Amino acid sequence: MEQGVEPVVGDHRQVGIARLHATLDALRDLRVRVASVDDVDAALDLIDEAAAWTASIGHENWPSPFPRGPVVVNARAGDLYLAALDDAVVATLALQWSDPYFWGETGDDEQAGYVHRVAVRRTHAGAGLGVRLLSWADGEIRARGRSLLRLDVVSHNASLRRYYDNSGFAHVRDATGVWTSRDGTCRSWSTSLYERPCP
Repeated sequence: MEQGVEPVVGDHRQVGIARLHATLDALRDLRVRVASVDDVDAALDLIDEAAAWTASIGHENWPSPFPRGPVVVNARAGDLYLAALDDAVVATLALQWSDPYFWGETGDDEQAGYVHRVAVRRTHAGAGLGVRLLSWADGEIRARGRSLLRLDVVSHNASLRRYYDNSGFAHVRDATGVWTSRDGTCRSWSTSLYERPCP
């Protein structure tokens, strides 16, 4: 601090408010577009970065490297999306129109859109991109004449479950199964299913 300059109480709040406004302005510029098969590597890069980070804090959500197959399937179906700020890809998600794998018969009831693999670049974490992407998904779901946004969360990730609880989602039930990789390795999974009405 310079000599003779009195500290102003609350300056840190002003800085915080300025950062919040800058973040909100940037989020208004977020552009979400359908990804093609040519974009699969960009999506996988984001997913793998998120997988490594969540594993580093004790929540193994996805395998790393993430299998290419499901992402390619989403891209071919037109269900894979990339989000950009200032021409830099900062997030990805899949928005499917059915999900019997996790949701059973409910997954084909034509009432919902199903969000999978929301991944935000770590350099943009905490800036509200996840909330913005879910809001974007709400709009896409309403545009299809559907009323619910559904997703699944690894059951043991309590902090992510709280995030969705606090974002207006209701826990519907848990589902379990076994996933087999191409090399024959089996991995058990347990996921918690959530839904919320699209506002």
